[in-house]
Amino acid sequence: MKLSLYVPKDSPVHALPARWKLGLLFMTGLLILLTDDARLLGTGLAIALVGFPLARLPSTEIFHQARPMLIVLAIFFAAHAMFTTIETGTVLTLRFAIMIVCGLLLTLTTRVSDLMSVLERIFLPLAPLGLNPEKTSLVFAMTIRFIPVLAETWETVRAAQQARGMDRNALALLIPMTVLTLRRADQISDAIEARGIDL
Repeated sequence: MKLSLYVPKDSPVHALPARWKLGLLFMTGLLILLTDDARLLGTGLAIALVGFPLARLPSTEIFHQARPMLIVLAIFFAAHAMFTTIETGTVLTLRFAIMIVCGLLLTLTTRVSDLMSVLERIFLPLAPLGLNPEKTSLVFAMTIRFIPVLAETWETVRAAQQARGMDRNALALLIPMTVLTLRRADQISDAIEARGIDL
């Protein structure tokens, strides 16, 4: 499996700095949790999809990367339609789809080295606490490839906070999401080290 899915092109999406793309991905993850309106989420998905022609990416590459995710989305929607409601399935599937599209667009238009550079600066203040910024930035760059997993984590956190009546509190969502993601990063890092890869 390749670490980088980057497709070099001369496009405005490629030219956008990695820190802006990461920021937009982060904000998108927050915003989609603030609405249960399928129409707004559908509009958001349509806007996200516009990024692909703007990035001048080949349709074959997009389809190759998106096909497994489309299957997962179809199964996810069917399960919710059967066991909850079609409306709930539609909203949750649209949320996953938006994050998948944004994550795929990010990985196809951004070099891993650029992502790592931004992430290292973000994690540098945590170095005195024992966190390795270089290792964690690499793991996060890899994890972005698995946006559905992150989206699942968002939903888990949101469900837990909803039970506490705190699902509209951005900090109540952000803090546990960050902790769970860091824990996942640490687990992936340990797995990488166990295979003898020196980061």
